[in-house]
Amino acid sequence: MTRPIRMAITVASCLTLFACRANETTNASDGGETTTGPAIGDDDSTGGDRSFAPAPGGLRRLLRHQYVGSIRYLLGDEAAAAAAPPEDYPLHGFDAIGAAELALQASAVEQCESSARAVAAAAVQHRRRLRTFVPCVNASTPESSCYEELAREFGRLAWRRPLAADEVDALVRIAEDGRAWGSSFDSGLQYELMALLQSPNFVYLIELGEPDAEAPGLRRLTGLELATRMSFFLLGRTPDVALLAAAEAGELASDEQVRAAAEAMLARPEARATLANFYRELFLLRDLPTLSKSAELFPQFSPELAESMAQETLHLIDDIVWAQDGDIRGLIDAEYTFVDAALAELYGVAAPAGPGFHAVTLPAAQGRAGLLGQASFLARFAHPAMTSPTRRGQFIRTRLLCDIILPPPPGVDTHLPPDDPDEPQTMRERLTKHVEDATCAGCHQSMDPLGLALENYDSLGVFRTEDNGLPIDAEATSADLGRFSGARALAAALTADRRAATCVIKNFVRGGLGHLESFGELPVLHDLEDSFAAGGHRVQGLLVDLVASPLFRVVAEPK
Repeated sequence: MTRPIRMAITVASCLTLFACRANETTNASDGGETTTGPAIGDDDSTGGDRSFAPAPGGLRRLLRHQYVGSIRYLLGDEAAAAAAPPEDYPLHGFDAIGAAELALQASAVEQCESSARAVAAAAVQHRRRLRTFVPCVNASTPESSCYEELAREFGRLAWRRPLAADEVDALVRIAEDGRAWGSSFDSGLQYELMALLQSPNFVYLIELGEPDAEAPGLRRLTGLELATRMSFFLLGRTPDVALLAAAEAGELASDEQVRAAAEAMLARPEARATLANFYRELFLLRDLPTLSKSAELFPQFSPELAESMAQETLHLIDDIVWAQDGDIRGLIDAEYTFVDAALAELYGVAAPAGPGFHAVTLPAAQGRAGLLGQASFLARFAHPAMTSPTRRGQFIRTRLLCDIILPPPPGVDTHLPPDDPDEPQTMRERLTKHVEDATCAGCHQSMDPLGLALENYDSLGVFRTEDNGLPIDAEATSADLGRFSGARALAAALTADRRAATCVIKNFVRGGLGHLESFGELPVLHDLEDSFAAGGHRVQGLLVDLVASPLFRVVAEPK
């Protein structure tokens, strides 16, 4: 048997061991001590409603940005640049739900292996970061005992828990075989890192919890599991040394301790980056660079302009959430925005004096309001050459109100009738088919009016007063939001609707925890809604409240 084949079998055998351990429902304590917080309902954390039923525990694969962020923390920038994890596949509109529900294909498993190999090679070549955790790797003549130190110290960080003796032994065997095959300490080091990073213990978040003796049927996340969930949720990466130590010392048991840890995390730069990544996904800003627009009608459109559109929205979010720590509903009705030179021309305002983005007050005559008046939303949810009130309305319904919009029935022709140049029509007139056809009317009566209120903005987001040479009527009515005309009136109707605030919470659950909110979680969701409103709809406060809530800290039996 050749050495490469032997090495492959050794790694595969050990990964099988690690996979089995990752799927065990272990109730072992964190670092030798069992830390149990208050039973659900004891501190009135569910509003006194004993019907709270959390989502099942289980495994969730790391998202790409979480994988890369973790590699950066553990092994440095060069290793992060070499990382190439599998693509994310959204389910129910969110990558995190796909990561929790969809199994990896064989090609993705191979990609995990290839990524681990590339990361390990880069980490061995550039070991400045690794040596901060395992100093012996930088010795002039490292001893074989360094492999065991790597397994225990670095393995604890990579797997987010202490390793069992048999796991350490397996990793050391891999390293020793690699050293024998490659005739160098570095060869063994690389193979050991590969094994650590291919393991399900690294690739997956393990959220099994431990039985809560005072709340039968519920499982409270262990200290290490909670630390891990908090770090990935707020910072987008694996927990650091200090947080793991705090978890092992039982310092994440009480509400006050959890809140203090969450507030400290929110003060870090990674929290801003994680929130920006969340909104890039939620508002589909990441799609903008590949957006297609008619070159004849919109010659100014380019990937660079599309990225400026995305940055405008992110600047507004950053200003509201971090600079002001203000009401997130301002994202819907703000009368100002942030523009660079290209966007200033698109909006018809004076170009900023310097490079980059600057805050400007938008012309009152254009009636723009927050996201509803921004090109990132208006251009993304339009066709290449014409607007789409349906697409814009669907986005508002599903992403700002969290309504459910069913797909069209099978066999329904969703195309609009062709435009007759001899009898021009506005988009409103062309959409009459949607309300006249009974198979379409049910959904379109909820979506189209919202989009029709935004018809003063063309397919690129430029303000206009005519459509197809005819005056635009931006007045509309929906059964739940009433009558409104234009973006500002629609924004006022949305911000006054409790569902808009509730949807902010639901989106963080879906995009951050990887599941659709369940009926059993409603008691805690209602409590979060109340505290969110009482706190002035501040996102920072909401994130702390969410992390400290039973919805975040408790799971049911794994599926």
